[in-house]
Parts: sequence; structure tokens; C-alpha cells
Amino acid sequence: MKRNKDISEYKTPSGQVRYKFKIYVGKDEETGNSIQARKQGFKSYDDALKSYFEIKDKIAKGTYTGKENKKHKFKKIYEMWLANYELTVKPTTLLNTKACFKNHILPVLGELYVEKISTFRCQKALNKWFSDLPKMYRKVYSLSSKVLDYAVNNDLIVKNPMKRVIKPKMQKDKREFTNFYSKEELNKYLDACKQKKNPRVYLFFRLLAYTGMRKGEALALKWSDIDFENETIRINKTLSLGTHNSLVIGTPKTKASNRTIQVDEQTIYYLQEWRKRQRKELFKVGFNALTDDQLLFSNGNNQLIRPWLVQYWNKTIAKDARLKHITVHGFRHTHASLLFEAGTPMQDVKERLGHSDITTTMNVYTHVTKSEKKKTAEKFARFMEG
Repeated sequence: MKRNKDISEYKTPSGQVRYKFKIYVGKDEETGNSIQARKQGFKSYDDALKSYFEIKDKIAKGTYTGKENKKHKFKKIYEMWLANYELTVKPTTLLNTKACFKNHILPVLGELYVEKISTFRCQKALNKWFSDLPKMYRKVYSLSSKVLDYAVNNDLIVKNPMKRVIKPKMQKDKREFTNFYSKEELNKYLDACKQKKNPRVYLFFRLLAYTGMRKGEALALKWSDIDFENETIRINKTLSLGTHNSLVIGTPKTKASNRTIQVDEQTIYYLQEWRKRQRKELFKVGFNALTDDQLLFSNGNNQLIRPWLVQYWNKTIAKDARLKHITVHGFRHTHASLLFEAGTPMQDVKERLGHSDITTTMNVYTHVTKSEKKKTAEKFARFMEG
């Protein structure tokens, strides 16, 4: 009987006779390369012939996918997943996600074939991330797992090996939370702002401290967002970094972040004074600042201010005032802490800060100042003595 020319005989390193074959399937739609079905290791010619005709039959019926023979590197699956993911998130989130993969995930998993990634390999990767990145290893784990989920959903692998790892637990940080100012420290900081004789800088930090708005929300404000008559500020956008370090104004962090904040009379006064001065300063250099579309805070070219600049202002002012350094976001913590100290109900704080969940307010902003802790102790002592 004449043998099939596509089936050939070969010898293993140990000298055993085995059979293999290859069949042309067609063209890869993505790359345009030829696809061939290859199989080997058959102990007899008849076994190889049987498998050969089974695959030929699948090809003829259009049910052969070729996935049995195609291997996919994690890096390639990541690129496929990213093309869909980038349509669902904001530019800043996309930028951070890409950085996370580039710096932490791809160096560990990128060159591995997803079909060969075991739970053992995932555990090894997770342990490394936990050791190197204790504060963000959960994020790295979650993102890498999403790529493997994508591979499962596209029938490239059967199970996600990342979901069967043992997650290490971090010891709770018992250090005292200090990223906020007390009432006295805040007043000292704002006084130092005034000494700079730059009303733009003073107003920026006053808004953060007196409203709890986020840095990006403040930098995106336009005069049309200020209601002088009703003394309110509307928050409906935020400034963030986009691709290639560009500045982008987009929607706020969450749906609850869209809010209207009531403002005190003194802050309204400072807003009015700054608007007058801004118009004069911009007019001198050829800009018309009379429109409601004008930014509250702009640079010398009347463009958006880069976030690093306000971080520089903050460090300089804290140093001049001889105060501890807190982050710009720390003014949001400060506002929340002082609201609690003033006896503001939790629900009111939640709405003012634009939290979507009361749990966020409780978890992040229940740190009270030292003076408040002392008041509590003195209150208890007076009760016991009375």
C-alpha cells in the first residue's frame, strides 16, 4: 500500500522510530502567514494516518481552528487585551496601566507562552511583586490576571492559573497617619501663602483646604463653574495626564464626584478679587479673560497648569512656614479631618467630598487630629471627676 507523502518517519534521540506529519491549513488573518497543522510522536504509521485524516476532515468542514498548534506569548495577549481595555478607561488610567505592565508585569511574564504558564509560575511572580512592590502588588496581580482571563475567554487556555495562587498578606502599617494639617497648622500654612503675595497660589490652596476638592478638579475649574450669587462651585470635570504626558480635561473620578459645593463668604470674596486681578494681568499680555470659559488657574500663556507646579508651590510654602510636608492631596484629608472635628455628620462629609460610597469616607477620613484626641481624653476625665 502506498504511504501518504505528508507523513514521515523520524528517530528520537534514544533511537526509537516515530511518525509525524504537517498539513497546510490556510492563512493567518492577523499576520498573513501560512498556518500548518503539525503533529508528531506517533508510535505507528497507522496512528499518524488516523490523526492526519481527522484533522483533514476538520479543515474541510471549517471546524479546525489551529489553536492546538499555535502558541501565544503573554506579551501578545496583553497587546490584544489592551486594544479593548483602552476603550473603557480614562487617559490617566491607561497611562498608569501601561506603565505597570512595562515596569513590573512584562519583565516577568511577557516572554512566556500563556499555554505554559502554571500556577507555580504565577505564585513565583506574585511573591516577587509582593516583595518588591508591597503597596501595589494587588494592582499588579489584578492586571496580570485580567490578561489571562482574556486568554480564557478567547479559548486560548482552559483556566486562569493566576486565580489559584495563594495571596500573601501584608502586615498592617501601625504608623500614625500624618498626611493632613491641624487647624493651627493650616492657618499657618495659608498665612505663609499670603506672604508670597501671589493671590493665585493662595486661592488654589484655600480652595483645596476649604472645599476638599481634588487637585485635578481645582485645576480644571472655569469661571462658569462659580456661582457668586448662591456662593457655590460646580465640580463636573477634572484635569489629568494623557498619553505622551499631555494634559486632558475629562469627567470626574466617579459619578458621585459630580457635585455642587457650598462655599463660605470669605472664599467668595477671594475669588472675586482674583478674577479682577487675573483679567488685568492677562489683558497686559494680550489675552481676553472676560469669558466664562476662562480657567481659574492658568499659566503665563493662559494654558492649563501642570500638576508638578502645584506640588512645587506646596513644598516651598511648607518649608517657608517651617511645617511638616504633606502632599497636595493631603489638603483633602485636612478638610475632611476638620469637618469631623467640627461635628459634621458623616453623610454630609461624603457628599461634600464626592465619595460614591460611605465606606470610603469612613476608611480614609476617620483620622482625627491630635488636638481632637486630647479633647476626647479631657472630656472623659471631666466626666469621671464630675
